[in-house]
Amino acid sequence: MSKRTISIFSLLLVIALIVGACGGGDQAPTATPAPAVLAQDTPTPVPPTATPVPTEAPAAEAPVAEAPAAEAAAFDLTALVGEFAANIPEGWMNVGKIDDVKAAIEAGAYVIDVREANEYAEGHIPGAVNIPIRTLAQNLDKVPTDQPVLVYCASGHRAGMATAALRELGYDNVRAFSGGWKAWSGANEEVSTDAAAAGSFTPKEVAPELLAAVDAFLSAIPEGYYIVGTVEKLQEAIDAGAVLIDVREESEFAEGAIPGALNIPLRTLVANLDQIPQDKPVITYCASGYRSALANGILHTLGYDNVRSFPPGYGAWEAAQGESGEVPAAVAAAVTSDFEIVGAVDAWLSALPEGYLAVGKLDAFKDAIENTKPLLIDVREANEYAEGHIPGAINIPLRTLTQNLDKIPADQPVFVYCASGLRAGTALTALGLLGYDNVKSFPPGWKGWSEAGEEVSTEAVEAAIVTPKDVNPEMLAAVEEFLINIPEGYYAVGTVEKMAEAIEAGALPLDVREASEFEQGHIAGAPNIPIRTLAQNLDSIPTDQPVIVYCASGHRAAISNAALHIMGLDNVRAFPPGYGAWEAAGEATE
Repeated sequence: MSKRTISIFSLLLVIALIVGACGGGDQAPTATPAPAVLAQDTPTPVPPTATPVPTEAPAAEAPVAEAPAAEAAAFDLTALVGEFAANIPEGWMNVGKIDDVKAAIEAGAYVIDVREANEYAEGHIPGAVNIPIRTLAQNLDKVPTDQPVLVYCASGHRAGMATAALRELGYDNVRAFSGGWKAWSGANEEVSTDAAAAGSFTPKEVAPELLAAVDAFLSAIPEGYYIVGTVEKLQEAIDAGAVLIDVREESEFAEGAIPGALNIPLRTLVANLDQIPQDKPVITYCASGYRSALANGILHTLGYDNVRSFPPGYGAWEAAQGESGEVPAAVAAAVTSDFEIVGAVDAWLSALPEGYLAVGKLDAFKDAIENTKPLLIDVREANEYAEGHIPGAINIPLRTLTQNLDKIPADQPVFVYCASGLRAGTALTALGLLGYDNVKSFPPGWKGWSEAGEEVSTEAVEAAIVTPKDVNPEMLAAVEEFLINIPEGYYAVGTVEKMAEAIEAGALPLDVREASEFEQGHIAGAPNIPIRTLAQNLDSIPTDQPVIVYCASGHRAAISNAALHIMGLDNVRAFPPGYGAWEAAGEATE
């Protein structure tokens, strides 16, 4: 190479260096490519300039030029929401029991009612502030970060979505009360119509993009709150091509699911977005609605505007199925999303009066017949009734009770009886949960009546037809499902010997008497859950071993057995002989 060539080449390098040095930080992207291209065009530079130091300097500045792109990529909505979903704790951020809600409030929880202002004005939990769900992200200065927060709505769906939204925003002090206003007011807890002033707090620091996404979801929630509220509407959606996603755990899904549903457990929802279409309707469901509300909130935050929720859940779907697998229109047409079975059962149990709706003395029963002219219903089987019954009694076998509501008046006293009390207590519970507050039981039953030498009859009495009472269709479905599937033996452990064998084999005896009775003596190893508190203590009742409820002489055990089955505990039986028979037999007590 000639000296002239070398000089020209050196001059070019010097010019490149000057341009690169004068360009400033803002020009780095423009300056950088020039030396790089030159280096590629000069594969054999002369030794003095073999190390192109000047050309390296602009390249070192490249990350500075790329910084804005790196900052833009730092926000990942899907990753943030996915982290929240994957780390949802046990219990699903939910406080399900009224007693636990009351304890939380007493300990200082801040309560937010996310219903509309008119709903709040008609009645709310005392002390609760009102922030309608659509305005939640716009009112974070009213949501504390340093004390427990409970959100509730009518029956759990809006509270679930609100909890998901606030948790996504980093409010890890928030939980839901899924029972909501329906459960609270249904349990006759204290209510208020006085508006509570919201506190003023420093809002949590939230990425603006995340806050915008959450607010876009909440503020655009339509009328109906993305709900598919009845089994009938769900079936219509399925027929029209909707995709069902079951967000329960795999173990729950394996035990039964809506046909055709895809199982994506809630915590894995964001990790499986590729399985969730955006070009057709999607409906999420769980057991009873709360987890599907969380799922709804998660997916809408991520822009899945085609998603709705089925709050009645798998339990309502299963209960509404006929033997053919088709949905009975009479049951499905009015199943509403704001009804909660456990809350309704709790409301009824906790309000049981002294005497537990039983007339146990024969003379008192005869006086009631003479003075109140009640309708007597014998709930034994037809062949038992035909062999002899109390004069004037009609026959409606227990398993057919809900199919004969047009024979049961709501405006006249009604007494139910069976052979010796178990079936009568079951019938009393079923009718009571359906709203028949005019029904009582005669626990001594046919045995007590006939063995006392009272008048009997073998002539059938024709039932009069009455206008059936308006009942909640979801409760009707649950009660009917229970009654028609009662097995032979009526869930009874009928003798002390069989009770002892069952306990030895691993069954848990559960005493449903009052604490004062329990303290005076009980079956060894039995826990005590008084009947009025059963629904509030479901988490204390195992579902993976046999449970046998008992009381003093059978009536409360019959009610408890029916109530627990209606709430879904199929592992429960009753011990009608009761503690008196156990103690008299010399079995182990404490």
